[in-house]
Amino acid sequence: MKTGLVYLVLTFSLGGVLLMLEALGRSVPYVFSVEHAHLGEVGWLVNIVIGIALWMLPLNRERFPATQGRYPTLVVYTSFVLLNSGLVLRLIAEPWYQLSGNAPAAATLLALAAISQPVAIVLFVIVAWQRVRAPRHPPPGVH
Repeated sequence: MKTGLVYLVLTFSLGGVLLMLEALGRSVPYVFSVEHAHLGEVGWLVNIVIGIALWMLPLNRERFPATQGRYPTLVVYTSFVLLNSGLVLRLIAEPWYQLSGNAPAAATLLALAAISQPVAIVLFVIVAWQRVRAPRHPPPGVH
Protein backbone atom coordinates (compact mmCIF):
# COMPACT_ATOMS: atom_id res chain seq x y z
CA MET A 1 0.00 0.00 0.00
CA LYS A 2 2.77 2.43 0.91
CA THR A 3 4.58 1.71 -2.35
CA GLY A 4 1.38 2.59 -4.21
CA LEU A 5 1.14 5.87 -2.32
CA VAL A 6 4.74 6.72 -3.23
CA TYR A 7 3.93 6.03 -6.88
CA LEU A 8 0.85 8.28 -6.58
CA VAL A 9 3.08 11.19 -5.52
CA LEU A 10 5.58 10.39 -8.28
CA THR A 11 2.79 10.16 -10.87
CA PHE A 12 1.38 13.57 -10.01
CA SER A 13 4.86 15.09 -9.77
CA LEU A 14 5.80 13.81 -13.22
CA GLY A 15 2.42 14.90 -14.55
CA GLY A 16 3.06 18.38 -13.19
CA VAL A 17 6.47 18.53 -14.84
CA LEU A 18 5.04 17.33 -18.17
CA LEU A 19 2.23 19.88 -17.97
CA MET A 20 4.65 22.67 -17.07
CA LEU A 21 6.86 21.80 -20.03
CA GLU A 22 3.80 21.85 -22.29
CA ALA A 23 2.75 25.24 -20.89
CA LEU A 24 6.25 26.56 -21.61
CA GLY A 25 6.01 25.35 -25.20
CA ARG A 26 8.62 22.63 -24.74
CA SER A 27 8.32 19.48 -26.77
CA VAL A 28 8.44 16.26 -24.77
CA PRO A 29 8.80 12.88 -26.52
CA TYR A 30 5.57 10.89 -26.46
CA VAL A 31 7.24 8.01 -24.62
CA PHE A 32 7.24 10.10 -21.42
CA SER A 33 3.45 10.29 -21.54
CA VAL A 34 3.37 6.50 -21.83
CA GLU A 35 5.71 6.19 -18.84
CA HIS A 36 3.55 8.64 -16.89
CA ALA A 37 0.53 6.42 -17.54
CA HIS A 38 2.37 3.28 -16.43
CA LEU A 39 3.66 5.00 -13.33
CA GLY A 40 0.08 5.75 -12.31
CA GLU A 41 -1.66 2.63 -13.55
CA VAL A 42 0.84 0.00 -12.46
CA GLY A 43 2.73 1.89 -9.78
CA TRP A 44 -0.22 3.38 -7.97
CA LEU A 45 -3.38 1.58 -9.05
CA VAL A 46 -2.17 -2.01 -9.32
CA ASN A 47 -0.12 -1.82 -6.09
CA ILE A 48 -3.11 -0.36 -4.22
CA VAL A 49 -5.54 -2.93 -5.64
CA ILE A 50 -3.22 -5.83 -4.76
CA GLY A 51 -2.62 -4.43 -1.28
CA ILE A 52 -6.32 -4.00 -0.59
CA ALA A 53 -7.13 -7.41 -2.07
CA LEU A 54 -4.57 -9.15 0.14
CA TRP A 55 -6.04 -7.36 3.13
CA MET A 56 -9.73 -7.77 2.29
CA LEU A 57 -10.02 -11.21 0.68
CA PRO A 58 -11.47 -13.88 2.98
CA LEU A 59 -8.98 -15.79 5.07
CA ASN A 60 -8.32 -19.39 4.10
CA ARG A 61 -6.95 -20.97 7.26
CA GLU A 62 -7.10 -24.47 5.82
CA ARG A 63 -4.86 -23.64 2.89
CA PHE A 64 -2.53 -21.15 4.65
CA PRO A 65 -2.27 -22.20 8.31
CA ALA A 66 1.24 -20.74 8.78
CA THR A 67 -0.02 -17.21 8.08
CA GLN A 68 -3.41 -17.57 9.84
CA GLY A 69 -5.12 -17.89 6.47
CA ARG A 70 -3.64 -14.85 4.75
CA TYR A 71 -1.10 -15.84 2.08
CA PRO A 72 2.29 -17.49 1.55
CA THR A 73 4.67 -14.63 2.31
CA LEU A 74 7.42 -15.63 -0.13
CA VAL A 75 5.01 -15.73 -3.10
CA VAL A 76 3.55 -12.33 -2.26
CA TYR A 77 6.99 -10.73 -1.75
CA THR A 78 8.19 -12.25 -5.01
CA SER A 79 5.13 -10.83 -6.78
CA PHE A 80 5.78 -7.40 -5.23
CA VAL A 81 9.46 -7.40 -6.25
CA LEU A 82 8.73 -8.58 -9.80
CA LEU A 83 5.92 -6.06 -10.31
CA ASN A 84 7.87 -3.08 -9.05
CA SER A 85 11.29 -3.95 -10.43
CA GLY A 86 9.59 -4.58 -13.78
CA LEU A 87 7.95 -1.16 -13.58
CA VAL A 88 11.24 0.57 -12.75
CA LEU A 89 12.99 -1.32 -15.55
CA ARG A 90 10.28 -0.23 -17.96
CA LEU A 91 10.47 3.40 -16.82
CA ILE A 92 14.21 3.37 -17.55
CA ALA A 93 14.45 1.06 -20.54
CA GLU A 94 11.52 2.14 -22.70
CA PRO A 95 12.57 5.79 -23.15
CA TRP A 96 16.18 4.67 -23.53
CA TYR A 97 15.17 2.13 -26.18
CA GLN A 98 12.97 4.51 -28.15
CA LEU A 99 15.19 7.57 -27.92
CA SER A 100 18.48 5.77 -28.60
CA GLY A 101 17.38 4.04 -31.77
CA ASN A 102 16.82 0.59 -30.27
CA ALA A 103 19.91 0.07 -28.07
CA PRO A 104 20.42 -3.67 -27.45
CA ALA A 105 20.98 -3.20 -23.68
CA ALA A 106 17.75 -1.21 -23.43
CA ALA A 107 15.93 -3.91 -25.42
CA THR A 108 17.17 -6.55 -22.98
CA LEU A 109 15.97 -4.54 -19.96
CA LEU A 110 12.65 -3.88 -21.66
CA ALA A 111 12.24 -7.61 -22.30
CA LEU A 112 12.94 -8.33 -18.62
CA ALA A 113 10.27 -5.80 -17.65
CA ALA A 114 7.86 -7.39 -20.13
CA ILE A 115 8.39 -10.77 -18.47
CA SER A 116 8.54 -9.77 -14.81
CA GLN A 117 5.27 -7.86 -14.60
CA PRO A 118 2.97 -10.57 -16.02
CA VAL A 119 4.72 -13.18 -13.83
CA ALA A 120 4.08 -10.93 -10.82
CA ILE A 121 0.39 -10.74 -11.66
CA VAL A 122 0.13 -14.50 -12.17
CA LEU A 123 1.69 -15.07 -8.73
CA PHE A 124 -0.78 -12.64 -7.17
CA VAL A 125 -3.71 -14.33 -8.93
CA ILE A 126 -2.57 -17.74 -7.67
CA VAL A 127 -2.63 -16.47 -4.08
CA ALA A 128 -5.87 -14.49 -4.49
CA TRP A 129 -7.61 -17.40 -6.24
CA GLN A 130 -6.94 -19.63 -3.27
CA ARG A 131 -8.39 -17.05 -0.88
CA VAL A 132 -11.65 -16.67 -2.81
CA ARG A 133 -13.98 -19.53 -2.15
CA ALA A 134 -17.69 -20.26 -2.33
CA PRO A 135 -19.64 -19.83 0.89
CA ARG A 136 -20.09 -23.09 2.75
CA HIS A 137 -23.74 -22.47 3.49
CA PRO A 138 -26.08 -20.18 1.56
CA PRO A 139 -27.39 -17.22 3.56
CA PRO A 140 -30.89 -17.68 5.09
CA GLY A 141 -33.68 -17.13 2.57
CA VAL A 142 -31.48 -17.93 -0.47
CA HIS A 143 -32.44 -21.09 -2.33
